[in-house]
Amino acid sequence: MRTGVLTWVEGARKTSYLFLDLLDRLLQQHPQAQRVHLILDNYRIHSSEVVHAALRGYLAGRVVLHFLPPYCPDDNRIERVWQDLHANVTRNHRCATMAVLMNQVRYYLRKRNRNKLRAAA
Repeated sequence: MRTGVLTWVEGARKTSYLFLDLLDRLLQQHPQAQRVHLILDNYRIHSSEVVHAALRGYLAGRVVLHFLPPYCPDDNRIERVWQDLHANVTRNHRCATMAVLMNQVRYYLRKRNRNKLRAAA
C-alpha cells in the first residue's frame, strides 16, 4: 500500500483458488513481511471454506484478512484503480478478442506500477 504498486493474478474465472494464488504471490513478493494484511470486500471467494482451510493450514499466521462492511466501495481503495482501468482501457474498447483486451489491461497495470515506483523514488 505504501508504494501503490499493484499485484495481480489472472484466471479464466474468479475462484477461491485464484484468490489463494494472489495470496501466494503477495507472500512471494514480500518475503521479509512477517504477516501480510489484506483489506477485502465480502466477495464469496474471499471467505470460502477453501480459503479458511488455507488460513488454518499453510498460510497460518502469515496472512490476515480484514473485511469491509458490506458494499462500501468508497472505503476500498482498489475500487478506484478498477474504475480508472475501466475508464481508460475496458470501457468502449475496440479489441477484436479477449486476448487483445487482456494485453491492453496488462500494459496499463504495468505502466501504472512503473509510474508509482518512479513517484516513490
